[in-house]
Amino acid sequence: MPFDLFGLGKYVYTFEEVCREYPELSLNDGAKRIFINTHGKNKEDVSPEFVALMKFIEYNKSEDKINSSPNLDMIMNRVSQVKANEEVGVKYMQRWEEEAIIRHEEREAGREEGREEGLEKGREEGLEEGREKTTIFNIRNLMRNMKLTAEQAMEALGIDKSEFSKYMTML
Repeated sequence: MPFDLFGLGKYVYTFEEVCREYPELSLNDGAKRIFINTHGKNKEDVSPEFVALMKFIEYNKSEDKINSSPNLDMIMNRVSQVKANEEVGVKYMQRWEEEAIIRHEEREAGREEGREEGLEKGREEGLEEGREKTTIFNIRNLMRNMKLTAEQAMEALGIDKSEFSKYMTML
């Protein structure tokens, strides 16, 4: 991070899975979260090479050749080569644009799929509501015209007894 998330001046903050209420209780799953801050102040707790890498990441230039190392020099050289090579830059941008287009298309496909699922669910709910209203209408007609009780009307319509209470609340 190019800022100190916790404001304590550390280059590195390491968190392990422990219980807040009982710190001695641990999951022992090996999971760790490490936050790296390019603006740390505790140089004595990290290697000079690490500090040089943080400066390079933050400012994109090497200010400290003394604390450099073969690995850091290799990273800085490769970054410089990529920046200087217009063809690589264009390919990187094209790849970045392709990935952005793919992510956009995936989001759109997900939205369309969600919309279709929503419409299907709405159709199903609408059909169910229509069936229920028609059934209520038929029950009421039988009760009024044939002078049947609600239970007799539902039996005449072939409604399962387990649904009687549902329709009774709708009458």
